[in-house]
Parts: sequence; C-alpha cells; structure tokens
Amino acid sequence: MRKYRPIIIEKIGISLPKMEILRLRLNEHLPETKASFHNHPHGQLLIYLRGSGEQTVNGKRYSARAGTVIYVRPDERHRFEKGRSRQPLCLVIDVNLLSKKKSQRVKTLGELPATDLNLIRSRVSQLFEMRRTGSEDRIVLVGAVILDILDPVLRSIEWLEAKVHKRESRGSVSFRVEKIINDQIEDSSLSLSKVSSILGFQRDYLNRLLKKERGLTFSQIRSQLRLKKAQSLLMKGQSVGDASLAVGINDQNYFARWFRAQTGMAP
Repeated sequence: MRKYRPIIIEKIGISLPKMEILRLRLNEHLPETKASFHNHPHGQLLIYLRGSGEQTVNGKRYSARAGTVIYVRPDERHRFEKGRSRQPLCLVIDVNLLSKKKSQRVKTLGELPATDLNLIRSRVSQLFEMRRTGSEDRIVLVGAVILDILDPVLRSIEWLEAKVHKRESRGSVSFRVEKIINDQIEDSSLSLSKVSSILGFQRDYLNRLLKKERGLTFSQIRSQLRLKKAQSLLMKGQSVGDASLAVGINDQNYFARWFRAQTGMAP
C-alpha cells in the first residue's frame, strides 16, 4: 500500500551520455509514518523539498530533511520513515546511470545549498504550471526544466564535478558588497539602493555586475549571508528573536517564515 500521494507524474524518456532519465514524480508522504521496504530495477534520485524523516537504504539509515539528496541504486531495498514535522515532500527521479565506474564512485547522500534548493522548488512550480498547457512544445519545455533540476542534484552526489567558483578578489564588486552586508547585517534598512549609493553605482547596473561575477542578485547574496549568520547564532543557543534582530529582520514571525522557506525547517 502506498504511503504517499503523487502530485506530479511525468514520464520522460530522455537519453543522455551515460544516463537515462525515465520518470519524475513529486510525492507528498501521507500521515502513516513508515513505508514498507521495496526496490526497483532502476536507480532513484530522492530530493527532499520539505519535512524530515529517515531513509533506510540497504540497511543503512540516512537522515533526510529539506535539501537532502539520496541516490538509491538499482535493486537496493529502501524505505522512508516520516519524522514529526509536516508531511514531507519528495521529488523522485527514476534514472539509469550507465557508467559502471562512475556509479561505483557516486555518493548515496548529498546536500543541496539553500540557493540550489530554492532553484529546484521554483522549477517544480514551473512543472506544476506546465500541466495545464497543451502546447506541442511541452515535452521539450519539461525536459529543459528537468535538466535544470538535475544539474545541482547530480553535483551533490558527485556524479558531476562540483562547480569551482573563483575566489573573489578584494577589489571585486561582489567582495565589496558582501563586506558591506556583513558589516551592516543588523541594519533592516540595508537595501540595493543604499549599497549602490555607497559604491557609486546605479542600482540596476550593480545587480548586473553581481549576476556576472557571482550568478546571484543582491537580494540572493544578502539572503545567503543572513541565513549563514542566523544559523550560526541559533546553533550557539541564541533565541529566535535575537537571531532575527541580528540579521536585520525585525519581525520575528516573518523571520520564522523566511527561515523555513530557506531551509525547510523552523528556526
């Protein structure tokens, strides 16, 4: 008996070098806490978008939360046990990884950074919207979205090499922006316009420079730095209210919603 409710099912059938992508499914786990052991003739990529629990694969237990990626090899027995959080949401991609050497080296467990997790969530939303369209190009569009999802997922389990970001020089725009944000992170009024004025740039031009150097906008960089600071403070035992104020978010309720959106967990 199924312990999940499928929300999206896409039969894909995309063949890539050393990989076949068979199907994508978005599952919401039901209130029953534990599924039965099962296996498949193909591999599965399990990407957790919400909630928490424990995935057992071949007798080994792996903690799963928002941002966790688990690769289940063909014929490996596995099952998921739900935690006490809200009902977990898991993106399941059925795949065949055709390179034996790479399959042996690939990790079972990976973790997505917040930016990649948010990217995947937005792509899943796109897939949900695409279900309503009857365009002849739909399969092409769906395939493009799925490939966009797979890139960070496969890097997290080391099927693909991790992207190497050049270390920013002290004179780079992004380095200077990060320094301003970190120095004034408790200032709730710190905005793109304010930082642009400090550096002597037009706000739109500064955002374009940041996108070119880092691939991120000002808001995304500020959000990353806020999250890093907030997580550090919470791990040190500071209260949610104090952590919220320390990263420039004066509304504790908004901070809690923002933190959950970034991590999938309450602060």
